[in-house]
Amino acid sequence: YRLDRNQLVDSSCPHLASGIRTNQTLRILSLSYNNLQGPHFCDLMAALTTSRIEQLHLVNTHLTDSSCPHLTSGIRNNQTLRTLNLSYNNLDGCHFSDLMAALTTSRIEELHLYNNHLTDSSCPHLASGIRNNQTMRTLDLSHNNLQGPHFRDLMEALTTSQIEELHLDRNHLTHSSCPHLTSGIRNNQTLRKLNLNENNLEGPHFSDFMAALTTSQIEELHLSDNHLTDSSCPHLASGIRNNQTLRTLDLSWNNLEGPNFRDLMEALTTSRIEELQ
Repeated sequence: YRLDRNQLVDSSCPHLASGIRTNQTLRILSLSYNNLQGPHFCDLMAALTTSRIEQLHLVNTHLTDSSCPHLTSGIRNNQTLRTLNLSYNNLDGCHFSDLMAALTTSRIEELHLYNNHLTDSSCPHLASGIRNNQTMRTLDLSHNNLQGPHFRDLMEALTTSQIEELHLDRNHLTHSSCPHLTSGIRNNQTLRKLNLNENNLEGPHFSDFMAALTTSQIEELHLSDNHLTDSSCPHLASGIRNNQTLRTLDLSWNNLEGPNFRDLMEALTTSRIEELQ
């Protein structure tokens, strides 16, 4: 059921609530590109707990940190909701931790937090949400700003999660994040897809990340537009040489031209890569 772009506002939430409360047939509800932020948003979230909705899309609905307690009540112990899309909102703040805590008792498998103004200070809360979480499979944190000392907390929690797909594109990550990325993927047996597009990973620690790739189970790695140069090619080569799991590698929009590019191409011959961009 799609009600995207209907100029719905907070005062519509009680009516939406009456429509989904005890509704046993509705499985997908999309309310994206409306303006639901306000005091009545809590009515909608309360009704969510007695519905059978499996997918809820709230993209760009002007939600802020003050919406997090209401979102929390909607997903805590909710046994039906599987996909929650909160992209293009502004959830960073003191109540974001409540939402992440509730995540641990939900059954959500797919969470989208694309472009939510999240910063490094959000990482400990994100970590608590995914640590030992047995249902979450896909986490989209693209277009935030997670670079900083607490990024390490998120990567450490990744190792005990069940996440298979992680999106960290355009997060202002630099080569100083590579040791933390390394700890997140080294010997990680669940992560299959990692998107790091549009960061800036070129630098001396990039080699650590590539070394860890060889003991991961990653099948799809995206490194488009990461300011990688010819000097990164030996490290890329060590990451893919005899790598038995990697199938897709995206290196587009970098600057790999130079004498070391040959190393990368030679390593390709002993890899299992099926798609190279």
